[in-house]
Amino acid sequence: MVRSAYERGVNFFDTARAYTNSEERIGKALKDVRDEVYIATKSVQRMGEGVIKDLDTSLEKLQTEWIDLYQLHMVSKRHEWETVCGPGGALEALQSARDEGKIRHLGITTHNPDLMMEVLGTGVFETVMVPFNYLTNKTSELLRSCKDARIGTIVMKPFGGGALTYKKTALRYVLGNDNVDTVIPGMMSLKELEENLAVYSDNYTLSEEDLQLIEKDRAKLGDVYCRACDYCLPCPQGIPVSFVLRAEDQHLRLTGWTPRLLKQVSDAEDKVASCLRCGECEERCPYQLPIRELLQTKMSRLLDLLEKEKQGQS
Repeated sequence: MVRSAYERGVNFFDTARAYTNSEERIGKALKDVRDEVYIATKSVQRMGEGVIKDLDTSLEKLQTEWIDLYQLHMVSKRHEWETVCGPGGALEALQSARDEGKIRHLGITTHNPDLMMEVLGTGVFETVMVPFNYLTNKTSELLRSCKDARIGTIVMKPFGGGALTYKKTALRYVLGNDNVDTVIPGMMSLKELEENLAVYSDNYTLSEEDLQLIEKDRAKLGDVYCRACDYCLPCPQGIPVSFVLRAEDQHLRLTGWTPRLLKQVSDAEDKVASCLRCGECEERCPYQLPIRELLQTKMSRLLDLLEKEKQGQS
């Protein structure tokens, strides 16, 4: 699929050390056309030693001698930023790596636009990656400021981590924003690749129907929905948080009650029942979701729907 994207004109590929074997796949697919594409990757390491280890691993997996854009991954809390830019921090190490030619440009990713307004004022970074879609408008000011400062903007979560109902409308909404330089929609199949490319090559103007669809999703989802970033994990009890919060609107709506979904819900029921209500997940959630409350509500709703399904089959 990566190769197909390249052959269709896609030339910017974003990955990260945290994305399992993504770097290895991208490296294999693009090795022979390396000079024709821009590859971006990331590290969650905050100290210099750790980030250089990640960088060297990325270079090996991507089968390249340089990274076009290297990003500090998920810097959303002030203490993280202070560590990153402090003595021996990741920023100092990456600046040295840039001088050595291992990387060409520095970027940063975040779920906290308020903090990023301060960080970007330092003039250190050339790009910023932030979530933005028709239900996440709090990043609008940051996008405008980046445009004024000639800092490149990369939009993640254009589909709200899969929560948004109207994918073509969602992509048009982001692409039509003059302050957005590029967007990185996740694609799991050639079909999704073709659908996204069709939107890219079309008119980005939102129709009256698009506007109505957006309002329907706003009324349905509001701000309290899971984006599937999984920064809430790991849970000490092993609760699959994003699965539980998204099972009805995502998995059930798309597939119905498959054997796999039945087993996942059954396994999750026991896990949710073991919740310690410690609040660690809520402390990590970049969207401040009331996860402890949502877990109980969403699980009860799933079990009710499952019971109705069984009654309908009897």
